[in-house]
Amino acid sequence: MTAATPTPTAAAAADADVAAAPLRGRGLAEAGRPVRLTAVAVLAAALLLPLVPGMPFYYLQIGVLIFWYATLGTSWTVAGGYGGMHSIGHAAFVGVGAYTSTLLYVDLHVSPWLGMLAGMALAAGLAVLIGWPCFRFGIRGDYFALVTVALGQVVYEIANGASFLTGGAQGVPLPYAGDDPLNFQFETRTALYYVALVMWLVTLVVAYRIRRSGFGFELIAVRDDEIAAARGGIDVSARKLLAFATSAAMAAAAGTFYAQFILFIDPGSVIAITLSVQIVLMSVLGGMNSYLGGTVGAILLVPLSQYLSTALSGRPGIDLAIYGVVLVLLMLYLPAGILGTLRGSRRWRSVIGW
Repeated sequence: MTAATPTPTAAAAADADVAAAPLRGRGLAEAGRPVRLTAVAVLAAALLLPLVPGMPFYYLQIGVLIFWYATLGTSWTVAGGYGGMHSIGHAAFVGVGAYTSTLLYVDLHVSPWLGMLAGMALAAGLAVLIGWPCFRFGIRGDYFALVTVALGQVVYEIANGASFLTGGAQGVPLPYAGDDPLNFQFETRTALYYVALVMWLVTLVVAYRIRRSGFGFELIAVRDDEIAAARGGIDVSARKLLAFATSAAMAAAAGTFYAQFILFIDPGSVIAITLSVQIVLMSVLGGMNSYLGGTVGAILLVPLSQYLSTALSGRPGIDLAIYGVVLVLLMLYLPAGILGTLRGSRRWRSVIGW
């Protein structure tokens, strides 16, 4: 039996398709170029913002908070977006980072830079301690989310109750040492602005590298179908545990920065459930499957958060209710987030991380 010979029409179509492939690739690259240029322009604007003469101090504060929340949202994306581990207690890791570096600095005079590393290690260890039994015994989805809520509440109660160590509800003030970069203190907010920007960029690069690595592809395979991933030879528990620990360490680093930014910490500012919900919102709104999702969410939600904190001052709990409603609406009507809605457009995929 001889192989069928392609008809002239089919052969011509195949040749045309092969010839057109480079043009299509070039067209996609050219289509995505304006978006890349926009990203470069936004980054350049962020770099130059503090240098604008007469720039109001308030705008620098907002910029710092955007970078901080973007860092937290990106850290959550590594676990919640890539790995499908929807933590609603991520503020626990922020608190571990903040309290570790602060107590080491206040009580033992250890540089907050070193305290940051210690906090990251402790947060990663806590993530392993909580994550291992969950992943080992197949706790996932809503049940895993409930475990993380409980984790956040336990850490909150410990920080609130152990007043001999943490200051309890009164918190811990950090002494101001003037311009002392080695101790993570700076004379101007401009310096902290750039530190926040670098922190965000480093987190973004880490999330991007994870997404593009073999580990990232395995993690996404685990998220999509754990049984199929396990049958394919992937160690499901190990991949999820590594992602959860990495995410926790990144959040802890942001916790140290926040402590040095406001020079004061208490359970309500770094461990509260409100912060955990805000972190989830940043990633979900922007698109939790993209390394840029947390950043997009922060740019949109931080100004709203600042407005709500001012408008609803003296009315505790209302802001959390609003965030909860927004989160539910997003999950119902925009589950893929802003960037996720663009996924069907091929020219965006190389830009937003798919």
